[in-house]
Amino acid sequence: ARVKPLVEAADPVYTRPVTAHFMGHVGFPPALTLTDEHGHSVTATLPDPLGEARNRALDEAGLREQLGKLGGTPYHLQDLTTDLSGAGFLPVSALNALRRDAAAQLTALRAQAPERRTAPRLDSTLAALPRTERAPVPATPQLHVLVRTPEQLDAALEGRPDSITLDYLELYGLKPSVERVRAAGIPVRVASPRILKPTEQNLQKFLQSLNAGILVRSGGLLEGLQEQRGPDSGGPDSGGQESGGAELTGDFSLNAANVLTTRALLDLGLTRLTPTHDLNAQQITELAGLVGGQHLEVIAYGHLPVFHTEHCVFCRFLSSGTDYTNCGHPCETHRVALRDERGHTHPVMADVGCRNTVFEGRPQVAAPHLGAWLRAGIRDLRLEFVHETPQQVTGVIEAHRAFLAGDLSAADLQATLDTLSAGSGVTEGSLFVPHDFGTLDALPVL
Repeated sequence: ARVKPLVEAADPVYTRPVTAHFMGHVGFPPALTLTDEHGHSVTATLPDPLGEARNRALDEAGLREQLGKLGGTPYHLQDLTTDLSGAGFLPVSALNALRRDAAAQLTALRAQAPERRTAPRLDSTLAALPRTERAPVPATPQLHVLVRTPEQLDAALEGRPDSITLDYLELYGLKPSVERVRAAGIPVRVASPRILKPTEQNLQKFLQSLNAGILVRSGGLLEGLQEQRGPDSGGPDSGGQESGGAELTGDFSLNAANVLTTRALLDLGLTRLTPTHDLNAQQITELAGLVGGQHLEVIAYGHLPVFHTEHCVFCRFLSSGTDYTNCGHPCETHRVALRDERGHTHPVMADVGCRNTVFEGRPQVAAPHLGAWLRAGIRDLRLEFVHETPQQVTGVIEAHRAFLAGDLSAADLQATLDTLSAGSGVTEGSLFVPHDFGTLDALPVL
């Protein structure tokens, strides 16, 4: 009953303020100009000149009464100014027609797409596009580890990777873990939620207050971080770091699938960027050749996120509550997984906004493709953990380190990771490259 008047309203429920200016000079066509709160302005005129009044002439009070009759339109009259010369007369019907014409023009103008400025590139091919290097390519590959529980963090600290990213459910429990990583002398990052709603802007302030690097997962957060940067803090020479700010790394959810998107995102101040999961391993190699492998941070081990939803299965099945205010937060004390028809279990994780992500149960590994990635200049590899035990975290880190040191072949690395998966096996997942990838069937000549 409360919603019906809103969704079935005959007239607009909300109207926007407009200012009106009426020009009426005897002997000249009258004109009405309407301007909205964003500065959009239109002018409507009548074809015939304004005649002289025999009895009552046009005045501001009468004009305000007639021009303020904007019922049925998305506007209301906020202010009126007039420019009258002589004792002019205008029938009410003509004044109403003038008002309707101006309102229709304003509505049409507001519906137009905004003008966007573009900066055309001078080079004719992507290969010819110059790019200043952000940082020298590291001599040795870097291992970055993402953990989601304090127990996994303990194992990661012992493995001493080149950085540790904290992707905790409860953001406000991050600070002690950030301090632990920093005290161990290891660079630390915190992962943002994949969605940042208008009411969740405080999350940005909290993430920045940790003085750690940020794994940026949403365009909204990336735009919000731009507002905190000075005019000279972005661009390809900035190293992806604001003056006195945190290092920013873009995650897969920013959907960098080609050279144009990748460069556009890097130019917004990102140090590195993880390609979207829509690319297979060969396409990632090709992207590295176009933008420079040092600008990419690829996921060498992780669980593919296959479903992301507002629905919280923890609240639905593990509590009698309806939302975070009364569910008792079972997500903080329980582990949940979905079992498919083959018996495979797929982990479910909640984020700080109570949104749930379902992950592929088998870890996706890049072992067969690491050699090509390294030859393409990629030096930053990320290992992501979901429900892995501390022992599995340790084993995965050690196996990749042994491969990078030349002590394990790609086949041995894959076999080791398969053993560590505790029976679930591993998969190439989205990285799989079909044997005929990149070829087109010959089309018949008609």
